[in-house]
Amino acid sequence: MLICLDSGTTAVKAAAFDREGRLVATAQRENSALRRDGSRVEQDMFATRDDAFAAIAECAAKAHGKVEALILTGQGDGLWPTGADSLPVGNAITWLDGRARSLASERRRDGSFDAIEAVTFSQPTAASQSLHLLWLQQNDPERLRRISHVLRLKEWLFLCLTGTLKAEPSAVLPVWGDWRTGKLTRTAQETLGLERGIELLPELEEVGQCSAGLAGDVAATLGLPAAGLPVLLGPGDVQATLIGLGLGTRAGVARASIFGTSAIHARHLLDPLAMPEKPAGAMVQKFVLGEGFLCFHPSFNGATLFRHVANLVGQDGADGGKPTYSNVVLHPFFEPGGERAPYTSPHARGAAFGLSAATRPEELAWAAREALAFVACKSHDMMGHADGELALGGGLAADPDFGKFLATTMKAPVQTMAGAHAGLRGLGAIAAVTLGWANSSEVASRWIGAPDARIEPDIGRVADYAAQKFDIFSRLVDAMSPLWEELGVLGDRATELRKECA
Repeated sequence: MLICLDSGTTAVKAAAFDREGRLVATAQRENSALRRDGSRVEQDMFATRDDAFAAIAECAAKAHGKVEALILTGQGDGLWPTGADSLPVGNAITWLDGRARSLASERRRDGSFDAIEAVTFSQPTAASQSLHLLWLQQNDPERLRRISHVLRLKEWLFLCLTGTLKAEPSAVLPVWGDWRTGKLTRTAQETLGLERGIELLPELEEVGQCSAGLAGDVAATLGLPAAGLPVLLGPGDVQATLIGLGLGTRAGVARASIFGTSAIHARHLLDPLAMPEKPAGAMVQKFVLGEGFLCFHPSFNGATLFRHVANLVGQDGADGGKPTYSNVVLHPFFEPGGERAPYTSPHARGAAFGLSAATRPEELAWAAREALAFVACKSHDMMGHADGELALGGGLAADPDFGKFLATTMKAPVQTMAGAHAGLRGLGAIAAVTLGWANSSEVASRWIGAPDARIEPDIGRVADYAAQKFDIFSRLVDAMSPLWEELGVLGDRATELRKECA
């Protein structure tokens, strides 16, 4: 058997598959390590390790078979610092952290990000390792001096499992490398004025080659058979999930959208420069199971929007329910880091239009779902529509009403993979090819499988409503976005006033 681990922002999941791609056992637990304090969003690195180890151990115990390898992934961006002793230097700065927001705004305004974008394909954001290092350089230089390596979550877990420092390039290059050559460059650190940058990265090895043996003491802790068990480092959780949804692996899938903690919209292209438009926050990664690139728009704002809306309206259950059409238009930019793509601004802010004393909580809840569908449509318009269907994954794939509205907004059929463990299946497919259990032509049938359902778009009055509301949504974003930075400045002043009044 093979055990796959996906350590996400919301949950830590593990699954065991046999050699034929059949799911044997699963384990899941909430991410207990996340620490939120305003714009500071960190993660306890030891608690993260313990959550991952517990999920692996539970899954292995349920599987009742011989485990022959592990493969792992985790949330993509962020800074997970270790010292010379390979122990954490404080908490990790997660991709949701907003403290580098003002740095992103300043550098984007003065044009210094353009040189970075020309090499990496995307501009840094408040989620980027490079800006996290710059924030430390300016605000906590003593801590920065103690850092010997900067990792991502999956590299930290790989170190915990094997005692080996390694990384794979598909996740690293969008911040530190040249997307055309696949090599690291000093462009980002020199442009930003970083004292240290790529020299803090671990050794890079391609997915399929990046592996090490499981440490003996860890094997005993996890209840696995022996030290030396192969541990494979997979690509980031985004690429693993897109592969598991069938993008680049299953015929007929032209594009995909994932609605988890964040929302991510993607296409598989041989030439990323062929896209009609490219926002500064777009990213590309080399496709690890064949030719071409995965081009995607990673958003900061996804299904967490429903919790934020429920908090605002003060009503449990305001994050669900059936379609409640209304004239309420919601802009879903609630995370402190602003938004990354398709709207690239560290100052992006949420807003609601059309409110009245008669507005009901369920109208806001449904408007939140509509807003996520509208952002998806904007992303796919910019990447270019292709013949074929859209694969839908993440928690919202289990919501047929959302799937129907998304299909209607996109004017294309939607394939859902609700509860199919897409990220874990994608990891399993990568490991199966690496281990020689399957070839690329067998991945779709044996490891990815068929979609759960196929949803056709609505026509008639609902389609007219969706088109009109998407148009209003887009025009309101265009009107509001010039004021986002001023609202951010006003918010900073308000914070200072509250401190003075306290």
